Amino acid sequence: MKKIICVGVVVLLIAAVAFAAAPIKNVPITDKNLKNLKGTWEGTIAYGLFQVETGPMTLEILNDTVPVKGKVTLDVPQIVASQYAVQSGKQTKENPDGKLTPQGSILWTGGGAANHSVEAWLTDGNKLQIFYYFMGIRGDATLTKKK
Repeated sequence: MKKIICVGVVVLLIAAVAFAAAPIKNVPITDKNLKNLKGTWEGTIAYGLFQVETGPMTLEILNDTVPVKGKVTLDVPQIVASQYAVQSGKQTKENPDGKLTPQGSILWTGGGAANHSVEAWLTDGNKLQIFYYFMGIRGDATLTKKK
């Protein structure tokens, strides 16, 4: 019986390794490819640690030079808004201070009472991976450029 269980576990491990998704590769964002990112990017953001709640997200990259100007639009679900004491519905935040990081991403930050940040990485699939933080709300998104 123990041999059957061990063989089953080994088979499952081999299958898990064989069918594991390939890691997403990031393409460093530089002054040279920044012009290709200008425009509107759309997708879905997953909120919170367990990413149960989702909503639409738009990132507009408004220029192709540093500092990078960006505008984020979210539709915050009521359940997320009530957990973090923020307003639900459509929210827009402009960020004029985007910087290229040594890790190859764009980072927008804001201080004050409404501390926020948005970080974007370009993937080899020509999508933007986003990490978003605003007044305790954390979210991750994958955005595709609107044509």
